Amino acid sequence: MSKLLEVAPQLSVTEVLIKTEGDTTSTPLSESKTPGVFVSALRDALLAHEVDFVVHSMKDLPAKPHPQILTACVPEREDVRDALVSSGNRTLAELPPGARVGTSSPRRAASIRKMRPDLVVDSIRGNVDSRIQKVHSGEYEATLLALAGLRRIGREAEACQLFDPFELVPAPGQGALSIECRAEDKELIALLAALDHPHTRITTTAERAVLVGLDAGCATAIGAHANWNDAGLSLRVELSVEQTGESLTLDADYKSAAATPEAAEQLGLSLAERLLAADIATRAAFR
Repeated sequence: MSKLLEVAPQLSVTEVLIKTEGDTTSTPLSESKTPGVFVSALRDALLAHEVDFVVHSMKDLPAKPHPQILTACVPEREDVRDALVSSGNRTLAELPPGARVGTSSPRRAASIRKMRPDLVVDSIRGNVDSRIQKVHSGEYEATLLALAGLRRIGREAEACQLFDPFELVPAPGQGALSIECRAEDKELIALLAALDHPHTRITTTAERAVLVGLDAGCATAIGAHANWNDAGLSLRVELSVEQTGESLTLDADYKSAAATPEAAEQLGLSLAERLLAADIATRAAFR
C-alpha cells in the first residue's frame, strides 16, 4: 500500500480485510472441493465493485487465470525458502523418530516423508500464528512454513532451519504477491504497473506455467523454482507422491538473458509435458 502511494500520492487508499474460506474451514486444503479457497472471496468482492484491487499470496492462486481479472502487477519477491519451526529449535534431522510434523501442503508432506520417513506427518490448519502456537503447546513437534510469511508478520526468528530451494523445491510463486484488478480498469492497471518487478514476473510466470500444464490443484504435490540471470532462465520442478515421498525432479533452461514472459511460460509448459509423460504422474494425486 505504501509503495503504491509513493508512485501515486494523489490516491486515497482504504484497506478492506476480507475473510476467506481458507481462513475458516477445518477441512485440509488438499481435500477441499473448492479451488482457490484463499482467493474466491477476494475475487468476488472485486467483481462486485466492493474493492478496486486485491492482494494475493501468489502461491494461493488457482492455476488458470480468471477471464475478467488481470494480474496488474507482481511486486518484488520475498525469500522463496521453506522454514522449519520446531520445539526446542531442533532441525529436521534432529527430531526424534515418530515426532509429529504438521503441514497442510501435499508438497511439504511429500518432502518430509522423503527426507525423514520415520516422522509422522499430520494435517495442520490455522494461520501462521496459530500453527506456531500449536508447536509451542506440544500438539506438534514441528511445522513447515514459508519464510516470506514469517517475515511479513515479524516472526522470522521462530525459524530454526531454512531449506535450500534446490533441496526442498518451493511452491510455484512462493514468496511473491499478485495484485489483481478488473480487466476493464485500464487507468488503475497503468498505475499499478509501476510496482511491477520484471525479474519476479518472469520467474513466477515460468513456475506457474507448470501448474497450468499439469492442470494442478490443491492436492498436487508440485514444486517449481526459477532463476533468471545473464546466462538465461532456468527452472527446476519436482512432482511428488504425497503419501510416499516418491518424487521426480526435472530441470530446463532458456539460454537467453532477454527472456520474456512468453518464453518463461513456454519453459514451464515444456517441463509440465515432460512430467506428464513420466510414470510418476499416474501416481501423483491430481485434482
